[in-house]
Amino acid sequence: MKGTPMEHISESTPIASQSDLSPSGLGSGLLSPRTLLLVGCGGVGAFLFTGVYLLEGITRPGYDAWQQAISALSLGPGGWLQQVNFIVFGVLLVLSSFGWYRVLTPALAAIWFPLFQGIAGLALIGAGLFSMDPLPGYPPGTTLVTSTAHGTLHGFFAYTIILALALGCFTLTAHFARVPHWRGWAVYSVITGVLILFFFLRFTEEATGPVAGLVERLSAGAHALWLCVLTATLLFHQRREAAAKQSR
Repeated sequence: MKGTPMEHISESTPIASQSDLSPSGLGSGLLSPRTLLLVGCGGVGAFLFTGVYLLEGITRPGYDAWQQAISALSLGPGGWLQQVNFIVFGVLLVLSSFGWYRVLTPALAAIWFPLFQGIAGLALIGAGLFSMDPLPGYPPGTTLVTSTAHGTLHGFFAYTIILALALGCFTLTAHFARVPHWRGWAVYSVITGVLILFFFLRFTEEATGPVAGLVERLSAGAHALWLCVLTATLLFHQRREAAAKQSR
């Protein structure tokens, strides 16, 4: 049907040059440097966030990355670093939502995907401001403690983050699935959304289990990889389109 989003995407690549995209796709023509910068904030944030908690997890004395939650890094000596890590990623994700709005307009996904990105970003900021309650194992010598308001708020923000990130993946799944040549990204997006929820639910069941930390990292890592690859692919094709335009 004429007017279907992204119906003229090239068959040779999963993401085509911007000149081939309809206004309802990932933008039409070259995107502005400001838009690309905003979109890039999300991918950069995901990369930095993942790198920091992985590095902290293997270097923090007394911390077991296989067992302990990512949020436990906000506790004990040096906990401020993980708190800042949450907040910085949250701010970058909120900024990226404005860029994705410009990229996806006027498709329906231009409303929902940036909304979920923004909600996840704000929840990340909240998770950084309100640390989780200590669980047995970290900081060293900790036993089960009574739940606090800070811990309750952190738990609320954690569930909000995961749900918003997964819903964002499902939103782009529906968007990509409208055009045959984007179905590869639709499949990847729905798989990512399912993995985010599956591993996080396993994490909540494991809680203090021997591989609880690993399972949570698989949940967070599934989203980080998806967002980094999607962002990098969009920026790559923008660069290719700009080079093609200059050569004409």
